[in-house]
Amino acid sequence: MMRDPHPNLLRALLGVFLLASVSFWISGVMDTWEMERHADRHVQNPLDYNDDTCVVNAVKPEAKQAGIVPGVRITGLNGAPYTGDAQMAEILYTAQPGDTMDVEFTRPNGSQGAATITLAQHAKLYAGIADWIALLRDGVIVALLPLVCLLIGYWVVLAKPTDRNAWLLLILLTFPSVLWINQGIATGTGLLLRLFWYNTLQLLASPALLLFGIYFPERSRIDQKAPWIKWVVLAPYPVFAGILYPYLYKEYFAGPAGLKWVATITDAGRVLNVLNLACVILYLLFTLDKLRSASTADARRRLRVLTTGTGLGVGALLLVFVLLPHFGLRFNTVKGFWAMLAGGVVFMIAPLTLAYVVLVQRAMDVRMIVRAGTRYVMAKAFLIALQAGLVAAVMWWLLFPALERKQPGATGLAAVVAILALVMALRLGVQQQIQSWLDRKFFREAYNAEVVLNELADEVRQFTETAPLLETVARRVAETLHVDQIAVMLRRGETFLLQQAIGMSMDGTLALPAQASSVRFLVATNEPARLYRDDPDAWYLMAGLGERQVLDKVNAELLLPLRGRHRLMGVMALGPKRSEAAYTPADLQMLQTLATQTGLAIEVAELAHSLAAEAAQRERVNREIEIAREVQERLFPQEMPEIPGATIAGHCRPALGVGGDYYDVFMLEDERVGLAIGDVSGKGIAAALLMASLRASLRGVSLDNPQDFAKLMNKVNRLVYEASASNRYATFFFAAYDPKTRRLDCVNAGHNPPVVLRRDKNGITEVLRLEAGGPVVGLLPDVPYSEQSVMLMPGDLLVLFTDGISEAMTKDDEEWGEERMIVSVQKCCHKTANEALKDIFRDADVFTAGAPQHDDMTLLVLKLEE
Repeated sequence: MMRDPHPNLLRALLGVFLLASVSFWISGVMDTWEMERHADRHVQNPLDYNDDTCVVNAVKPEAKQAGIVPGVRITGLNGAPYTGDAQMAEILYTAQPGDTMDVEFTRPNGSQGAATITLAQHAKLYAGIADWIALLRDGVIVALLPLVCLLIGYWVVLAKPTDRNAWLLLILLTFPSVLWINQGIATGTGLLLRLFWYNTLQLLASPALLLFGIYFPERSRIDQKAPWIKWVVLAPYPVFAGILYPYLYKEYFAGPAGLKWVATITDAGRVLNVLNLACVILYLLFTLDKLRSASTADARRRLRVLTTGTGLGVGALLLVFVLLPHFGLRFNTVKGFWAMLAGGVVFMIAPLTLAYVVLVQRAMDVRMIVRAGTRYVMAKAFLIALQAGLVAAVMWWLLFPALERKQPGATGLAAVVAILALVMALRLGVQQQIQSWLDRKFFREAYNAEVVLNELADEVRQFTETAPLLETVARRVAETLHVDQIAVMLRRGETFLLQQAIGMSMDGTLALPAQASSVRFLVATNEPARLYRDDPDAWYLMAGLGERQVLDKVNAELLLPLRGRHRLMGVMALGPKRSEAAYTPADLQMLQTLATQTGLAIEVAELAHSLAAEAAQRERVNREIEIAREVQERLFPQEMPEIPGATIAGHCRPALGVGGDYYDVFMLEDERVGLAIGDVSGKGIAAALLMASLRASLRGVSLDNPQDFAKLMNKVNRLVYEASASNRYATFFFAAYDPKTRRLDCVNAGHNPPVVLRRDKNGITEVLRLEAGGPVVGLLPDVPYSEQSVMLMPGDLLVLFTDGISEAMTKDDEEWGEERMIVSVQKCCHKTANEALKDIFRDADVFTAGAPQHDDMTLLVLKLEE
């Protein structure tokens, strides 16, 4: 079994190929520009002679004036023996009009002769054609078209460097550059390199086409049965290369080649033409056969797209350059130029099609591509034309009459302002609405899928039961994306068991172990995993036989991780779409968001279910206390993170064991520390569940490392509003502390303003209150919030608290109050966070003197080291 080439070797090979192809393209474009724009700076070849025998066939007026007649054989140039076409190129391409060239020659009767030719100015390349038309045509045909083909080829190889079809495609897409560009006006080493590259690509194109027809998208059954066919066709190519390159060197650098070389290369050229034709015919034969015999529907779709796209692109070139000339089209006319330009533009369908069929994971049917694409392009073009026509009409009626006046008045100025306003409105205002309308009109399925799945991601947070949650998610995904088979497996110990299925039987034995390759991949990446069996990823190759059988039974094409806070809660397996199209990046992004919210909802639901099950085993009087305690034990931070240059401590002391207070400390992705504190209205299990929903919402919206806290709080408010009853709400404060910069970014939603105590060198304490924010969360559907940033200093003490601390009461209903609390905090400025927390609780207890606790008391303290 042959091993794949090393990636570094492939990168080096691509680098060499890129350097050679781009250099050839750049030099060719520069030569074209030079000859079109500055032909008068160059000279024309005064002699039309046979490259192989050096016999002059025809002469220009300047050569005839110098005494050279057809039939003579060139023996020397400028006093040096004739050594080939490179010598002539060196003289002509470096000369200027008026320079001379000495020619030594032998007459047919054997006598020697010499002449000095005054070189004449090169004629304009395209006489009778406007310069802008010639530049436009060559800009598209010579410059843009080959460049786009090259870039597409590089892109395909970079995307699939180990795929041989990608490399064959690169050769095919490099061919347009040598189709329109040759060695140009190069001399010396540049001529040698460009000559080698030009002829090499001309030689490789047909074999590459044949091999592409054999191996894409799968090996041809004809080649499997008779592999000798391709070797019969391909074997002579190295032999021809062994003839071609010595001949070219001799013709250009050691000429003349002589009659033997002429006869040899002529015979070889005839054979090569037959081989090239055989390559094209076999390519068509293999491709058409695979259209019927391909092993998968996806392979047949790729071939249909390939034949349609390349047929249109190559057919346009054949129409313009082969068929139309037989009906009188001449390329040196304006009509010929426009025909070439149109043919080149249509040809671009071919390279784009080649890239599509090689890169895309699952190809769409030709009819779907044509139908959606055509309607979209036509609608887009119509709207662009409508905008242009509207602007032109307004200019005709308003601007042009005003400009015809010698002294434009107020009307003329108003017309100009109206034109500018119309253009700005069309570009900035209407265009976005038009684009949105087009997307909904012609890509309604994708647009509706995005809307539905985004709504579903918000809806899943309202579920507190696992079964209806899974049934709703699976059904809505199946209906939205047109997926017939979906399986949801949830964690049960160290195994993921099938819990919900659509389009298949509920086989209770279907399970994936926690150590399965697919599960480990989902845990490691926390991203959807595509399963494309024709081109599998490494995790599928490492999967065992039993795991593959399970994935095959559920017909999995996409695996989604349903992740909770700290572990994978389940796996959702999606089968193929009915259209057999691949899951798009937009699909994956939406499904990833849905899977994240579903995983958190499953965790909350399972947590609530487990707490309810435990509470059912106890007496009714203790049920609420035990459930709330379990919720708080699991949802409050179990361990505080270590923060460089600071200490942190937090504690919640419920009044009756069933609390609505909430605090949280967790690390964000950019190494910032998230600090949260809240107070849910009400008491009992409802408050505890709303607290759990608040925490899950915060963790969910903070997964993408938010920077805009006002927007974050708006999302939390909306999630809590949708997940709670109309009379439920919560005060909430969230902040992120950056240990590197000591910057604290925060937002306050109706919570008691946290305080920052800062003591200067003189012992004077400054109290800062963090009040910026908005109303409580969960009461209104959409409210604005504002955020606040504070730069903390070494020694600062940040105290977050609920009203149970500041409103602690004595038996006589006297409140402790924030002023007494701040005095207590001031005494803790030189202590650690944990010591400060204990002292504040102690001072509050001393003040209340054993009075019953009326409300939950929660403190979160951050102390910066001095």
